[in-house]
Amino acid sequence: MEIKLFAKRISIPLFLILVITTNMIYAQNTINISGRVSSSIGEPMIGASIMVKGTTNGTITDLDGNFRIETSPTATLIISYVGYVTQEVQIAGRKSINIILKDDTGLLEEIVVVGYGTQKKETLTGSVTSVKGDEIKRSPAPNVSTSLQGKLPGLIVNQRSGEPGRDDPSIVIRGFGTFGDSSPLIIIDGVERGNMSRMNPEDIESISVLKDASAAIYGARAANGVILITTKKGKVGKPEFSLGFNTAFSSPTIKPKMLDAATYAQVYNEGDWYRKGRPETNYTPVYSDEVIQKFRDGSDPILYPNTNWLDETLKPFALQTRTNFQVSGGTETVRYLVSFGALTQGSGFYHQPVKNHQYTVRANINVDLSKNLTFGANISTIINNQQHTTVATWINFSNILLSSPTLVAKYPNGLIAGGRLGENPLLLDQRGTNKIKSTPMYSTFIATYKIPWVKGLKLEGSFNYDINNQFEKLFNLPYYYYEYNTVSKEYDKRSGTGASTVELTDTYSRWTTMLYNFRLLYEQQFGKHHVGAMIGQEQQRNTYSYAMAYRKNFISSTIDQINVGSSAAEDKNNGGSASITARNNFFGRFNYDYSSKYLVELLFRYDGSQNFPSGKRYGFFPAGSIGWRISEEPFLKENCNFLDQLKLRLSIGQTGNDRIASYQYLQSYSFGGNYVFGTSDASGIYANTMPNPNITWEKSTKFDFGLDASLWNGLLGMELTLFKEKRTDILAARNLSVPETLGFSALPDENIGEVNNKGFELKLSHHQTLNDWFYSIEGNMSYAKNEIVYMDETPHAEAYQDKTGRPVGADLYYKADGLFNTQEELDAYPHANGTQVGDIKVIDLNDDGVINSDDQFRFDYTSTPRFVFGLSGYVKYKNIDLSLFFQGQTGAYNYDAEFVNNMGGADPKNAFVDRAANRWTVNNPNGTMPRADAFQPGNTTFFLYDATFIRLKTLELGYTLPTSLTSRLQLGSLRIYVSGFNLLTWAKEIKYIDPEINGGGLYYPQQRVFNVGLNVKF
Repeated sequence: MEIKLFAKRISIPLFLILVITTNMIYAQNTINISGRVSSSIGEPMIGASIMVKGTTNGTITDLDGNFRIETSPTATLIISYVGYVTQEVQIAGRKSINIILKDDTGLLEEIVVVGYGTQKKETLTGSVTSVKGDEIKRSPAPNVSTSLQGKLPGLIVNQRSGEPGRDDPSIVIRGFGTFGDSSPLIIIDGVERGNMSRMNPEDIESISVLKDASAAIYGARAANGVILITTKKGKVGKPEFSLGFNTAFSSPTIKPKMLDAATYAQVYNEGDWYRKGRPETNYTPVYSDEVIQKFRDGSDPILYPNTNWLDETLKPFALQTRTNFQVSGGTETVRYLVSFGALTQGSGFYHQPVKNHQYTVRANINVDLSKNLTFGANISTIINNQQHTTVATWINFSNILLSSPTLVAKYPNGLIAGGRLGENPLLLDQRGTNKIKSTPMYSTFIATYKIPWVKGLKLEGSFNYDINNQFEKLFNLPYYYYEYNTVSKEYDKRSGTGASTVELTDTYSRWTTMLYNFRLLYEQQFGKHHVGAMIGQEQQRNTYSYAMAYRKNFISSTIDQINVGSSAAEDKNNGGSASITARNNFFGRFNYDYSSKYLVELLFRYDGSQNFPSGKRYGFFPAGSIGWRISEEPFLKENCNFLDQLKLRLSIGQTGNDRIASYQYLQSYSFGGNYVFGTSDASGIYANTMPNPNITWEKSTKFDFGLDASLWNGLLGMELTLFKEKRTDILAARNLSVPETLGFSALPDENIGEVNNKGFELKLSHHQTLNDWFYSIEGNMSYAKNEIVYMDETPHAEAYQDKTGRPVGADLYYKADGLFNTQEELDAYPHANGTQVGDIKVIDLNDDGVINSDDQFRFDYTSTPRFVFGLSGYVKYKNIDLSLFFQGQTGAYNYDAEFVNNMGGADPKNAFVDRAANRWTVNNPNGTMPRADAFQPGNTTFFLYDATFIRLKTLELGYTLPTSLTSRLQLGSLRIYVSGFNLLTWAKEIKYIDPEINGGGLYYPQQRVFNVGLNVKF
């Protein structure tokens, strides 16, 4: 008893002595280490992992990137962070260590956004490509869509206009595959939203493009491919404030060169002489040599002006500014991001009231309500105020480019003349304005619940409500110009060609979208077997309403309010419309991989659309893909240690397209065809269409085969994809199979069309870190060619005129073979009536001795390029960084009707200098361009130009101030930069206007932008 009591009493002090002794011994062999982990640009790395090698002892960095750990003075620390190269640092007795982590480009691209989720790139089996938001915001382009040009293989982006607020490009994925709308489906944060172009690039986390059967998860809307945009979210850390500001100066990429007055007069004289039969005597030219000399010397700017209309209307540059402010941060339970952006664009032309003001606001909040329940809200708005002219853009540029240089633009006393047809572009600010204000509000609320009793199982639900209100105010004003009176020597005031009285049209449009989405997800690892599954249901309801009010005869031209107009019945008009559409669908996906080596994905969507009749509204769209990571096989791992990744992938599936006119399955009626009953008229009702009760889905079957490779720890990368698509059941009208004798004048469209599309995509990348240097090079190219297989087209006289077998959108042309240089040559060869020496020689394709419409052939190319490419480079040395990006296309042809332009014709239009240069004349019989007032029976290949070009799309040079300086300024980082957009262009044939423009330059010109800015974080 006493022994036990003694043992109990002594055990406690002995234990304390043992603990103290042990701690003293351990303390003699450990030290406290403190330090800071930052990025290559000096930003703190919040939550970076610090582990003692060979132990479980570790910690993470705090909100300032600082850490503290106790370990042996001879230990080695392992520092890691997602997206950065892991480093091992030997302590070597030091008590303070600062570590700079370097970017790992390969890891940054590890996670790819796909439909309703994300996947690791290494195990991805679909044809999906993505770009990070940081790459997009390097471009000073005001339009996000334009910034994607050349960056993603398979994505074809063509910008035709640079007008502020109206510069949206055309976008297709892998070319055209249908007769109708070929634009892709755009999904922003899980919801279909079409306003990608107006997004703030600072808000974008990533953009992914689904090109193959992986798009089947979106079913009926995915036949043209899908663009997925993910916005940024808050991260754990102290509040981080980011402020960016830049100012840009924009001007046209190419300023067309037009004829001066003297040359124009000479060319007009030539055309007049040809029109009058080329008389050898007794011909009096319209412009005498004396008059031409006055045009040339500028001695009389009133009666004999030499007007350069582009100089008169075009400013040296337009101003563009962008401001961004963002704050983000959070704790382990609450994370937030709030951003604001402002964009202002001015007009590049004098006297044109064109401007664009845009403001974006976004708030993204995620809250962990409990261990298993998370709630998120993402709310944003875009306030867009645009102002344009009351005249269509193409008319404005017709009047700028085609106005005769012999017309006065502005008299020496400042009065504005009439110009061409009384529509002088300098009068546009007097003709009123077209103001458009849109305020879309987007909201997404999402909840995620991890079901605790089943590991890996979670339930996600989301609710989206979007609303867009748009107000448009078209205010037309009478305008006046002045005309010099040669008799009175005064300036007579004349009325313009526009409205004779003040007119106002107010329109209001409202769109709403309400969407519910529920998904059950499961993911689990069973040894070497990884399984993932998702099943979901989605309902969507869209509404649209439109109202219009018109008034004229206002009491004042300064008040643009509808109530100021006349209330007389003949002076007003009202109208409106409304519609409701809905969708209901079910979707699912199953993923399986064995040891991350053998990969399988199956997915489906069961989609319902109101565009089809009852009983045919639902379509089932399945897809599947497999992958084999050959690099994970033992025989390669053991013998090819330089091989990081070698993966084969194969996918096949079907998507749908319901982008068609609504209610084609219903009979519609119209009022009209009045009848007389007794002495009264009665309005009749008649059927105005023939319905198609069997209308159904357009279907796209996609097949892809791909090879992905990565070598030497990401030093080299490659992605190669071969694809083929068969589009069937395209809506088209029957022509050949229904004879005209049946008497049907308006047959309904039927699901009869077929189009095939095939091509390839290649992406190559290389990056390297060498001490303080980092550089990367990435190039991509895409080729896509489509062919109409069947469309029941009207029979043509010759097979070479058929649309079948040729690309969608291919047009008819006469084949040119130079010029008729001599009368003998003209007499010896078939030609159309009206052809003269100096005109285009057209080939008699059917050899019947006559030039007529039967000699037209369908050209095998369109204005959409078959081949697009991009090449980017990035270099960083310490705090200096340089990035540049080239983009281009080939396999596209533009027909320039304005280049033909009847130069020297009876209708007095100016012409491009390149058109008049080396033209055929009597004194220049070997000229290579047609004569003045040239004749051609129709569109010829003579003016069909290869639209191949290469463009230096973006260039940016930046400098980040050292942390030693920014810390004294109490700033996290400060970067200043200069950049440019559309800087240099090399074109194969089209050199007189921007080669990307199709249509003779009658668009607001593409803009070259020079930009200077700064980014501050604190």
